[in-house]
Amino acid sequence: MNLHLDKIEQRIRAGIPWWIGLLLLVMLLVLPNIMVTKLSKIWLQFPGLDKPTHFIAFLAVFLVVYGVLHGLMRPPSRRGRLGLAVCISLGISLADEVQQAVLGIGRTAEYGDLVADTAGIFVGLTGVTTGQLGAKRAVSIIALLLVPVAAVTVKTYHDLEHYNRGMMYEREHDYQRARVEYQLALESGFQSAQLYNAIAWLDVEFLAVDPVKIETYAARAFAMDPDNPDILDTYGWVLVQAGRPQDGLVFLERAMLMKPTMYCIDLHLGVAYMKVGDRTRAADFLKRQVARNSEDRWGRAARVTLDQLEGSGG
Repeated sequence: MNLHLDKIEQRIRAGIPWWIGLLLLVMLLVLPNIMVTKLSKIWLQFPGLDKPTHFIAFLAVFLVVYGVLHGLMRPPSRRGRLGLAVCISLGISLADEVQQAVLGIGRTAEYGDLVADTAGIFVGLTGVTTGQLGAKRAVSIIALLLVPVAAVTVKTYHDLEHYNRGMMYEREHDYQRARVEYQLALESGFQSAQLYNAIAWLDVEFLAVDPVKIETYAARAFAMDPDNPDILDTYGWVLVQAGRPQDGLVFLERAMLMKPTMYCIDLHLGVAYMKVGDRTRAADFLKRQVARNSEDRWGRAARVTLDQLEGSGG
């Protein structure tokens, strides 16, 4: 058995020089960011599928890292190489989640990802050390490590089934069905700032619900994620529509500072300033919205509002 393991290690050493290992690891961290739009469509349709993907990816990460360390013979002992490979792989997993949380590129940092990553790493470790553990013990360990992966996969599916379906309906402009799915997501026990914000946004922008009733959802989203410009914009717009433009301006101005390219922010600020009596600033923002895109929903609304403002004696 030891002779067999030596041959495997020789193949790893011959097949994974350090620069190839580094390239593979860089690709692992960078490619998902580049392909985030395509990947998000897959995760949207199949909630939870990203967890087995993380598991497989970090099983591969461990094997690559171990192969590189073995090729370099650093540390000198096999046990040292295995321990360092585990530590490096766990560090890469943590770095991947941190970049998702910090970069704001459409990927979401989740504890479930770390669980799947860790399980993949230790399955890789178990596979490499099967000779010492014995086949039966190795199989048992791998089976146990698969349990948390299955658990986070099932939980993610349960949490996101209706929320993701709602987002798909929203992208298809079927706002009524999207709203039904979002409500089902809430009733299933899933709560997130994005879910509350999605409900508030649909209600105020597309479904003509009484803004006073919407405020609870917008306020809940803000309480859970007070530094999200999209949530600030929704909350501010709800307050404006509920007859509290001065309060709404506080949130809309913050949203503008944080995300000046937001597709609807100039319309919202223009209407808010018009309602508080600042006609000059209202006209400036409305003109900016029209210049941004005169053909979309918000550009057309800005054009109508601007005409009303100019026709009322401005």
